[in-house]
Amino acid sequence: MAAPHEEIVRQYALRTAADPEAGQDIRAACRRFLADLEDPRWEFRTELAEFCIEAIQTLFCHQQGEDLYGRPLRGTPFLLGDFQIFIIYNVCGFFLPGTVIRRYQEVLLMLARKNGKTPFATALCWVLGLWYSASFSKIKTVAGSLKQNMEGFGFLSYNLHRLGLTVTEDTVHGLRVLDSSLGHSFSGAIWNGQISFEALAYKPDIFDAFNANIVHLDELELYKNSIPYGRLKDATKAYGNKLILATTTAGDDGTGFCAQRVEYCSKIVRGEITGADADRIFAFIARADEDPQTGEVDYLNPISWKQANPNWGVTIRPEEMEAAALQAKNDPQMRKEFITRSLNRFVSSFKAWFNIDEFTRSDSRYDFTPAQLAKLVKAWYGGADLSKLHDLTAAAIVGEIPAKAAATKDWTPKEDVLVIIPHCWFPVVAAAEKADKDCIPLFGWKDDGWLDMPNEPSMDPTEPVKQFQAWKKAGFNIRKVGHDRKFARPYYTAMKKARFPVVDQPQLSIAKSEGLRYIEHKAKVGCLYYCHAEPFAYCIQNVRGQEKTDDVVMYDKVSPNARIDVFDASVFATIRMLVETGKNAAMAAWFVSDSDTQKGATSDGDI
Repeated sequence: MAAPHEEIVRQYALRTAADPEAGQDIRAACRRFLADLEDPRWEFRTELAEFCIEAIQTLFCHQQGEDLYGRPLRGTPFLLGDFQIFIIYNVCGFFLPGTVIRRYQEVLLMLARKNGKTPFATALCWVLGLWYSASFSKIKTVAGSLKQNMEGFGFLSYNLHRLGLTVTEDTVHGLRVLDSSLGHSFSGAIWNGQISFEALAYKPDIFDAFNANIVHLDELELYKNSIPYGRLKDATKAYGNKLILATTTAGDDGTGFCAQRVEYCSKIVRGEITGADADRIFAFIARADEDPQTGEVDYLNPISWKQANPNWGVTIRPEEMEAAALQAKNDPQMRKEFITRSLNRFVSSFKAWFNIDEFTRSDSRYDFTPAQLAKLVKAWYGGADLSKLHDLTAAAIVGEIPAKAAATKDWTPKEDVLVIIPHCWFPVVAAAEKADKDCIPLFGWKDDGWLDMPNEPSMDPTEPVKQFQAWKKAGFNIRKVGHDRKFARPYYTAMKKARFPVVDQPQLSIAKSEGLRYIEHKAKVGCLYYCHAEPFAYCIQNVRGQEKTDDVVMYDKVSPNARIDVFDASVFATIRMLVETGKNAAMAAWFVSDSDTQKGATSDGDI
């Protein structure tokens, strides 16, 4: 016989997976659940999920708030919505066959504000702690600020006191309570074992000493880097059945740790990333879908409101959402807050110049191998952006495939396809610190072959020379390489010795703007292929541009800890290609006068 809530979950998954108005990530999570039910790698059981659902709805009551009709919710049962029951069934329903080990040990819940993330996550952590109390459950909750963390602690405190489970009500058997400047925790014997619950301030330096089987990271968007997540994850290593539960709403940093984590989990849910690590991660990401053509969110569309707010009509009042959307329309300074907090979409504090969706959409149209590219492109041009001492160094070669040769079964390009092949370097001595501090996925790039990590304390400026030689050996006909002679003269000397024609290419705004505009144009018309290189995609998201009165674009990075070196290298290479092929004259009409272009061109000279 089916468990009481099993059919609710199945119907929710079937209904949502087929609903074109549901968010893409939630539809993908439902399709994944339905597929997993038939997957022999997992054993589906309902006992733990049913326990958690019944325990939450029986033991917990609302601490505060009002329903849609203005009636007080305090003291009323904490009833779960279908989406919350679906989440519990995923987290608690799949096991490794023949064991008691749960499949999912890392969970990401991304919901817009006021959808009940914190009380739901707190209740789930507590009842899971009860289930595993024989192993002495240790629950740690951490938020970006202690004040935020006290929301969950206050909700749990209200319910434990209401149930008479603390020493205040039961001096003999009650849980010990610490709720002062010295800390905030509950601990003691319960059910058939021991349990402790501790609300912690955001202090990553002290997380190394922790030991826990359940960790809740609340408001993940406030985390500056991956350090607290990694250290709290390590705290669970002593337990086989563990849970790292992260809850978040979108924020202002579109390239920070949380944004990257959300995109990583989104790719797992959609089946774009597979493997042992992906199999351990469950994500429920409720956010408004972006328009596939423009990359923008239709913030005035009620469908977008519902996609980011699964508690629509329960804790989310439709009329208030409509009023907030109209305010965002009429008062632009409120728009970013509405899109991030109510529609759950990251919006950078500084407006990025490029729309990443245009680039990925264009890149996905092509899939040539390096050997094919070496034959299809007759002439290649290079560029390099060398770092200072111990930072990211990048090189790139660019060329163009004739439109007819680049045509595929599903796509015929309107013009020649610009190909960018990048490579980068980062000294291994500084890599781990910078990867964590600045949220750069250096080690992932290394695993994918896009980055090398020289075993040196600072960057050797001749490293790119070896890469240009490797490209040349692989059949790439590199005609010329552009670089500013003011930087890294040893690189010049090494390139000259390796018989590469290096051209003096000063970093003039007009010339760099020309390269930027050309790359942007190719992306917009679907004629850009950057070989699916993640470092290039990462860097273009960090480009902040400012358009001058003469249409020249002066660009920089969006924040001090961001990197655009790979994009810079591709710009240098593109400029060299435009100059050498004479295309810069045609491009000049876009944003500068012919005389300005000629002035820039006459400053070039072979070394």
